[in-house]
Amino acid sequence: LAAFMSVFFVSASAKTVTSGDFKFDVAKTAATLIEYTGDAKTVKIPNTIKVKDKTYKVTSIAEDAFEKDTVLTKVTIGSNITSIGASAFFGCKKLTTVTIGNNVTKIGEKAFYKCEKLKKITIPSKVSTIGKQAFYGCKKLKSITIKTTKLTSKKVGSKAFKGIYAKATIKVPKKKLNTYKKLLKSKGVGSKAK
Repeated sequence: LAAFMSVFFVSASAKTVTSGDFKFDVAKTAATLIEYTGDAKTVKIPNTIKVKDKTYKVTSIAEDAFEKDTVLTKVTIGSNITSIGASAFFGCKKLTTVTIGNNVTKIGEKAFYKCEKLKKITIPSKVSTIGKQAFYGCKKLKSITIKTTKLTSKKVGSKAFKGIYAKATIKVPKKKLNTYKKLLKSKGVGSKAK
């Protein structure tokens, strides 16, 4: 009974609101983007939203928020976001450009799975976790810049980079060059990548 009551309390404290073409779950001072309902080619996920007289920081993108969007080509992720949920951009076949906000710490499982036209990505310095198959099947992903020094084999899921462009160029922090070379190959980066 106690477990049931705590679950009920948590769900009762969050509410769903719509702001423009976005749906958010809001609680206390934070908002989670749960769904994009628009049809724009270019989307900027806001840093904050205002509901009535209250401002909420947009801190995460939920699982499946943009899944299989057939129009989206460019997305900018706001600077307050710390987490990109599982399958958030799964199968967005026209997505070519993603700018990840500097405060992201986690990129979820299959977050960019089969974003077949994605060309380049910069993984910011605070990222410590990349989920399984996060960039799996991004066959045009030719340029990856990794700014973080926090990645380990336990914090990067299997096949995270499997199926990216075979001759991709990957830039990593100098002090992590040898460690990341081994790590990335074990997570799906091909031997022709440099």
